[in-house]
Amino acid sequence: MHAVVLIGSPRKGGNTDCLADAFLEGVAAEGGTGEKVYLDDLRIRPIGEVGDTYAERVDVRGDDDYLVTLKQALAADILVFASPVYWQGVSAQMKAFVDRWSAYYVQPFLTEGMRGKVFAALVPHGAPDLDHARWVTEPVKVWASHFHAVYAGEVSCVAGAKGAVCDQPHVLDQARELGRRCVELAAG
Repeated sequence: MHAVVLIGSPRKGGNTDCLADAFLEGVAAEGGTGEKVYLDDLRIRPIGEVGDTYAERVDVRGDDDYLVTLKQALAADILVFASPVYWQGVSAQMKAFVDRWSAYYVQPFLTEGMRGKVFAALVPHGAPDLDHARWVTEPVKVWASHFHAVYAGEVSCVAGAKGAVCDQPHVLDQARELGRRCVELAAG
């Protein structure tokens, strides 16, 4: 089983990155493989105008890194959305990636490529209440439902300072456990 962790944070070595590392340790412990994709390192433009007829839509910005990255995500068994909460939502980097799905809305390579995939979320945030993660987890659950994917769960934590989650071993253990559970779910 292979996991792709889409990192929506621009901070390498930050809390999102640390959670992703722990998640991938859990994947490896179950015999799976995985990789992190730093969306901030890529040239993924926001969605351009798309037509009203789904089957006739064209990705007018398809000359950037998006399609290659989407195909990388579709090749995975497990797709993880790792994003801090930024103003009641995912980061702009993650949002640009997700919004581009609309250019391929009814294309079989997207709809069938997502079907049955295992989704998970890793959500650090600076707000003091754990419920703050819902701004990221609720959309990911909707995306999983839309694509007939399996939502495996999330790990969230209060960690505002860069790398603060590394001092929360119980949270890192939760991320490892989620990685293990995702491999089990993906294996069927």
